[in-house]
Amino acid sequence: MRASGLPFVVSTSLLKLKPELLARLTAVLGGKHGVEANDIAPANRPAGEGIEPTRGALPSDLTRAGPSANLGPLVELMHETQTVMVSLRGPHGTDIIGGVLSCLSKHQCQIVDFSLSRLHHDVTFGVLVHLHDRDVDLFSDLAKTAQRWDGTLSFDVQDAQLKASKLASAAQYALSEAPYAQRAKYMATVVNERGLSPEFLSQWLNWLLARKISVEQMRRLDGHASLMCVEFRLSVPDELTPDELRAELIAISAAHQTDVALQPDNVFRRQKRLVVFDMDSTLIQQEVIDEIARATGIERQVAAITERAMQGELDFKESLAARVALLEGTPVEALEDVKRQLLFTEGAHYLCRALKSAGFKLAVISGGFLPLAKHVKAELGLDYAFANQLQVTADGRRLTGRTFGPVVDAARKAELLEVIAQAEGIAIDQVVAVGDGANDLLMLGKASLGIAFNAKPRVQEQARARINQKSLANILYLMGYSESEAAELQLLG
Repeated sequence: MRASGLPFVVSTSLLKLKPELLARLTAVLGGKHGVEANDIAPANRPAGEGIEPTRGALPSDLTRAGPSANLGPLVELMHETQTVMVSLRGPHGTDIIGGVLSCLSKHQCQIVDFSLSRLHHDVTFGVLVHLHDRDVDLFSDLAKTAQRWDGTLSFDVQDAQLKASKLASAAQYALSEAPYAQRAKYMATVVNERGLSPEFLSQWLNWLLARKISVEQMRRLDGHASLMCVEFRLSVPDELTPDELRAELIAISAAHQTDVALQPDNVFRRQKRLVVFDMDSTLIQQEVIDEIARATGIERQVAAITERAMQGELDFKESLAARVALLEGTPVEALEDVKRQLLFTEGAHYLCRALKSAGFKLAVISGGFLPLAKHVKAELGLDYAFANQLQVTADGRRLTGRTFGPVVDAARKAELLEVIAQAEGIAIDQVVAVGDGANDLLMLGKASLGIAFNAKPRVQEQARARINQKSLANILYLMGYSESEAAELQLLG
């Protein structure tokens, strides 16, 4: 029974007994060498406090007789080569790691795997080792190390039934691997700029449990006062398909306004090299054709056609022709006015600086117009800009209401993404695409990571990942960058 589950008075009484009991334990383990617990206990704590043996590690009759006799039951738990899980937690991180490794070296243990976690000043160092020749003196040395560095020690003699045949493909056991086969590895990034609520986290973990999905690692990516972004490494049953998981995650995300992006955890996840953006309502907040129309008094007519096209209700080429026709006679100077009025999406400059500093190639592929796309390219330091070209009158003063050259529609966007990747020698597995409209779907599907940014419902349903936050900088989280890493990249830009 845990003391935390008892009434306050009772639990306090039990906790007071802990130092005495643990001192006796340390004396038993250290008695063979004539070391008393109070010889090594720090001055600011009772002798022996902080040693917590876990299940199966120390039999209950260990303290009934002298040290040499009482070590026998522990020895009986161990075979000639036994797997032991050792964990030491405390405020002296490097000293704790060094102390544990010193003990393992002294007793010539084989280290199978290790893990290290830190929460503020508290560090937990865990090691999985093979212990040879029933050398239980290791536990005495670990107990002394725990006392010396004001730490809490726990250890667990592993179940002897855990054999390689029960592991995935008889692979070498690692602490971060679930001990069963038919599992796929995914990385889930959860983000909410307003903070991750306990309600969301509870529902998220309950969903994982219901789907028999194991959490192998967790890593906080943001550096805010409240928790905003966490990366989960997951072990997922093979029978669960990405499409099936995506549909369920959309419902969880919508209920809490919290985004969950699920990606295969492979070598390419943090090895992206090309990011392709849509322009309107992605890199910038406006639809440029609507801004041009505003200057000519036909904003409402153009906006209505634009919205129907983005929802997928109209063929893009036909809708583009209809909207551009309404611009006939518009002075070319209107484009310059629109450039000055463009509002870049929050985080656009930050994101692009970070990616350029990290060596990425960046492109904007827009169903809008090339003069505006080139302006955005120059403003954000992008490498490529593709968009529709507006025809002007012979004197170059007014728009004719027509375009020329290939129309940049959905198919053309996907094609240009592939052309850029080939020109740069970049594999599709290293390409990210970001967009918000129906004409971005093919591009998002072509890239290995397609992100629907504050997108239309149809796009969110089909895209591999979604971000419904204000800032484009959140894309860096999906690519595995922490906030501190992103800040460091800003200094290089």
